[in-house]
Amino acid sequence: MQNFKCVRAFAVAAAVFASGAAYAQTAGYRGEATLKSPAAAPAEAVIAGAAWRCEGELCQGAAPRKGNLDGVVRECKKVVAVVGTVASYRSGGRELTDGQLRACNKAAPQMLTAQK
Repeated sequence: MQNFKCVRAFAVAAAVFASGAAYAQTAGYRGEATLKSPAAAPAEAVIAGAAWRCEGELCQGAAPRKGNLDGVVRECKKVVAVVGTVASYRSGGRELTDGQLRACNKAAPQMLTAQK
């Protein structure tokens, strides 16, 4: 009986360690943005070292590690500067509030219209 408890404890410890190692290998940067104007966004772009792909109104970015991106609002501003204004932005399990989105969208390129 004592051997069974030891083997079971070892198996549980090994499973926990293996799942932690698997998580560490997949951990990195993942971001997602919903665009307000999908037609203006590029299909693909590299933004601060992360590869972004846009299809329709959804853009997703990924990188093996979180490099030059710090703070969710700052991340969003870097993305918005390339893809245009967003209706939502999510990264690292966090989603921007309405106020944070307004601050983020200020980084979008401004389109000048010709006046007649």
